[in-house]
Amino acid sequence: MKDIDYGNPRLYSEYDYVIVGAGPAGCVLANRLSEDPSVTVLLLEIGRGERPSFSEPPLTLPMLASTDYNFGYLTEPQKYGCLGLTGRQCNWAHGRGVGGSSIINNMIYTRGNRRDFDNWARAGMVGWSWDEVLPYYKRIEHSNIKDFDNNGAHGKGGRVSVEDCPFRSQVAKAFVAAAEQSGYPYLDYNAGDNFGVSFLQAHTKRGRRVTGGTTYLKDIRHRPNLHISTRSWATEILFNDATNEAVGVKFTKNKRYRTARARREVILSAGAFETPKLLMNSGIGPAAHLRQHGIHVRKDLPVGRRIYEHGGVFGPVFIIHNGSPAESNLLSLENVVTLDEILRFRNGSGPLTTNSIESLLYVKSPVAADPDPAMPDVEVMQSFTSFSFDSSSSTNAAYQLPDALVRQYFTPLEGTRNFMFLPMLLKTHTVGRLELKSRNPFNHPLFRYQYFEDARDVEALVYAIKEVLRIAQAAPLQKLGIEQYRRPVLGCEHEEFNSDDYWRCHVRTLTTTFEHQVSTCRMGPDHDPDAVVDPRLRVRGIGRLRVADISIIPEPPSAHTCAMSYLIGEKASDMIKEDNHY
Repeated sequence: MKDIDYGNPRLYSEYDYVIVGAGPAGCVLANRLSEDPSVTVLLLEIGRGERPSFSEPPLTLPMLASTDYNFGYLTEPQKYGCLGLTGRQCNWAHGRGVGGSSIINNMIYTRGNRRDFDNWARAGMVGWSWDEVLPYYKRIEHSNIKDFDNNGAHGKGGRVSVEDCPFRSQVAKAFVAAAEQSGYPYLDYNAGDNFGVSFLQAHTKRGRRVTGGTTYLKDIRHRPNLHISTRSWATEILFNDATNEAVGVKFTKNKRYRTARARREVILSAGAFETPKLLMNSGIGPAAHLRQHGIHVRKDLPVGRRIYEHGGVFGPVFIIHNGSPAESNLLSLENVVTLDEILRFRNGSGPLTTNSIESLLYVKSPVAADPDPAMPDVEVMQSFTSFSFDSSSSTNAAYQLPDALVRQYFTPLEGTRNFMFLPMLLKTHTVGRLELKSRNPFNHPLFRYQYFEDARDVEALVYAIKEVLRIAQAAPLQKLGIEQYRRPVLGCEHEEFNSDDYWRCHVRTLTTTFEHQVSTCRMGPDHDPDAVVDPRLRVRGIGRLRVADISIIPEPPSAHTCAMSYLIGEKASDMIKEDNHY
């Protein structure tokens, strides 16, 4: 099946708005700003149009990271984490194509804790409190959440389908029940509070992925006042030197340099990596760093000086002895990716979704920086299976898993019904930075980030693992005859299994990322020296230039970032309309 056809429009030399990047926020902006037929909008996307059927087969998510929908970024070699991975590097997947990272992410839809937003507002980010962002979250959604649809927190008229997974395994039901018996409340983690446990809410429709492109652009892509230009790499922001305002963008398409002028604004929605890189290549960033690369400094701002990441770990793993026959048949990718199974899945009658994550637990560790007991610092994902399900080269590459580690740790589980937990650190203490490799706009940026540089991050994940082990002793899971997989991960054999030191080693060895890098263009009030944009997302000291993507998130959020990206797009579109008086 072909990519979605966004046409090959004959581009104008000038538009009212030029948007760089078609991730979820950029797709929202292109839709909302072009609602007025008198306004012209150009959306530039470095990748190609999306191929929706590509991500339809169930449980094939990791394979997407091995396609050209992913930039294929890697961390620098690590000292404290990712130690068992190829090159001691974690894979920082970053989507490219119409839809951005919503094409390749885990489809987990979490908004964050109300305290995230209220803390922003108290710090001077006017307009970003929970009560002020909730209407935007409701505007985004067309929800189908069985247990929580009528609690007043969800929307029915939005473009993004948010739903329960069509299938809940025995394990998911037992884990949620066991967590409740262990003291965690059952709750709607998208209603403002998230300390507790619940089943997954996903941005899917009948179990199939929905993206920024399919929800906000597909049906309006032929608006005469909206041009969507794919395979268009923005290399430089253009300025009026006299007024210090952004007036357009220089980009490449079909091996030619082109320019697009913006009568009203240039809006950067290229994500937490590409947006700061474009700003710095255009002279907006840390003055000393720009001069190091021979770039003329237009505005000295702390672009890229902060980057936060939600680090996590694969495991622990459990074996099931009393599983249902239907689920026990789904032990390998070969059993699932068959024509009959895919057709059942597409018709909504199959037992699976595109995602293996089924439920979420939110935990508060003793090392959490925020003393509020209702602000968790670790999210634990319960997965339907482990990597014994698929040991293909593409999946191993997606997570930087070397063959020796896979053979030693996951291969012995092949043919066995098992499942895995993935604890993810929400409120990291570690902070890094993003820098330019050179002034060449086609070079990848440099990531100066070391997982677990602050050892408290490891302690938080170890605490979450111990909570999982405690919950596993509750009756609902024990009735399934679960048994903890006790093979030590390669490199940690010297530690006593299940001791704190063993799990510290396990965390540092089987580290993983969840693609939630934020804060490279941090939002903040005017008095905040670390802020790149103000609360209306305008770049400080530069006219007619705005950033609207997850790079503006000021601190690590207690959410996966896709929902926040849609939120930023919706809120930014209203602010842009207000500031431009229409």
